Amino acid sequence: MDIIMIAGFCIISCIICKVLERDSGEIKILLVLGAVCIIILNVVGEITQVTNEIRELFLQADMSDDYLTIIFKGLGICYITQLSCDCANDCGESAIASQLELAGRISMLIVALPLFRSIIGIIEELLI
Repeated sequence: MDIIMIAGFCIISCIICKVLERDSGEIKILLVLGAVCIIILNVVGEITQVTNEIRELFLQADMSDDYLTIIFKGLGICYITQLSCDCANDCGESAIASQLELAGRISMLIVALPLFRSIIGIIEELLI
């Protein structure tokens, strides 16, 4: 991953957004979404490499794939929630952003419930 290229792209996109902000805010939002999509597409290759490495570590530790699924779902929820909240804040909709944050937190709790059940089961086994 060429972080210098990505950082340069972000800086140029921000400058263009500031120029467009005065005249056409709608185009600015589209530019921001386009820039975000380009950056995500650049990073996807690296993400697959990281996920393969984490999967390998889980196999070596002989841990269940269920835990790995919970981790990846949680990361996905975090990224999507953060990106959506940033977009809502950029549009000046802080109330929507705060409600989206709440929805993201609740989604994280729902995804993590099997992990909590597993931890409680381990504690029960230790106490018996």
